Amino acid sequence: MIDDGVLVLGDMVDLAGHKNRMYRTKIEDVAPNGLFLIGVPRFGGTPMPIHVNDDVFVVYYRQTGRFIVRMGVVGFEKRGYVRYAWLFQKTEPYKDQRRETFRVPINLDVSVCELSEDTEAKAPEFDDVENVKVLEKVSSRDISVSGISFLTKGEYLVGDRRLLKVYIQSDDANLPFVSTATVARYAPWRESGKNHAGLRFFGLTKNKSEYISRFVLEEQRRQLKQKRLV
Repeated sequence: MIDDGVLVLGDMVDLAGHKNRMYRTKIEDVAPNGLFLIGVPRFGGTPMPIHVNDDVFVVYYRQTGRFIVRMGVVGFEKRGYVRYAWLFQKTEPYKDQRRETFRVPINLDVSVCELSEDTEAKAPEFDDVENVKVLEKVSSRDISVSGISFLTKGEYLVGDRRLLKVYIQSDDANLPFVSTATVARYAPWRESGKNHAGLRFFGLTKNKSEYISRFVLEEQRRQLKQKRLV
């Protein structure tokens, strides 16, 4: 079992720079002096804008949760046509245990789809995405502006990425809320024969964040009002 506090060769990680966009890349090498080699990630064909002496946050996942470590860029090298960056670890990894946003329990139809770099770059805000492979259709257990959870019989690995179509507007099933997400938790759910998957949204635009925040607040008020009536 991999130690939660250790990054190892082959780990898939997310990099966050000064603009907080999450870029997916991989630990390609670990040098004897403690430096980590990563391929400079790209989004929509454009490389991540990082430079020597920049700080980046490396985010990675284990079965016990989400971990973050701060690193500095110390140099670059090119191997063939691929550009790599060497990173120096500045802090010890820490487990992200913050509950950043309120989660409201609710059943929403969700289509879990395969995610490619091309799909991620072209995903719209509030419209359907065609020509993507639907892996399964599930019903959510809860949702917040930071993520969503559901029960599944599908196979997931912590750190996997997916494209989600969340049908928040029940009066218009043709207009889903579309978001990219990372699997943050995956564990057996009681004796149901299913697993509980918790996915964390990433790359949300301001419009998307405000839209889902309003929905969660309105749904919370509706549920509280219903409880008082009962």
